[in-house]
Amino acid sequence: MKKKSIYALLLITMTMLAGCGKQEKESTDIFEAVSNETPVTETTPVTEAESAAEEEPSKEAEEPSTEETNSGMKDGERFDSIIILEGMEETVHYEHIVNDVIGFEMDYDYESFVRKSDADRECFISVYDDVNSPENYLEVTRSSDDAETVAGALEKELSEEYDVTRYEMQLDNVGNCIEITASEDKNTHGTADMMQFAYIIPRDDGCLIARTHMYFEASEGFGRRFNYMLNTIR
Repeated sequence: MKKKSIYALLLITMTMLAGCGKQEKESTDIFEAVSNETPVTETTPVTEAESAAEEEPSKEAEEPSTEETNSGMKDGERFDSIIILEGMEETVHYEHIVNDVIGFEMDYDYESFVRKSDADRECFISVYDDVNSPENYLEVTRSSDDAETVAGALEKELSEEYDVTRYEMQLDNVGNCIEITASEDKNTHGTADMMQFAYIIPRDDGCLIARTHMYFEASEGFGRRFNYMLNTIR
C-alpha cells in the first residue's frame, strides 16, 4: 500500500513537470514569433492641405525679387553719410535730386558744391569757383544716341588735347558704364593741368553722360568726392 502511494506520487510529479516544460516552450515560441515580426512605425496623418503645400513650390521661390529702380527719396531731401577722404572718415551732408527731364536721381554734397540746373543739364560746381566760369565741377546730361556712339564722339573730342584711355567700369546703382580718362597732355605726355573724366551710362532710350573737370592739384579731393556722387546715380 505504501509502495502504491509512492508510485502515484511519482506519477503526479512527472505529469506536472511535463506540463511545465510544454508551457515554457510555448511561451518561448510566442516570444520568438513576436521578435521576428517587422516593426511598425507610427506615422502622423498628413492632411490634404499639407500634402498640397509640399508638392507645390512657394511663389517666392518661383518669382525672383526685382531691385527697386528708384531710391524712394524726394527731390531736395537731405541726409548725412560717411566717405573716406585721404584715408580719413569724413561726414558729408548730401541732398537728393530727382530730375525727371533728364531722367536720373543723384545725391550731391551741398556744402562742397553749388547746384546749377539748366533745361538740359545738371551742374555741380565747387563752392570756391565762379558759377559762371567753373573749373572744378561735375555735369550730367542726356543723349538719345546709344552709349557706344556717344563714347566714340567723346574720345574723338578729348583726343585733340589729351592722350585718352577708355575703360569698362561699374557704378554702384547703374552697373556697367564706359569711362573715358583724359588726364595726360597730348603734347607733353605728362599729367595735364586740367583733367577730365567722362562716364557714359547706357539707358533704354539713349544714355546719360556724366563729365568731371578738375585741376590736377585738387584732383585727390575733388576726384574722390565726384566718385562718391557718381555712385549714387540711378
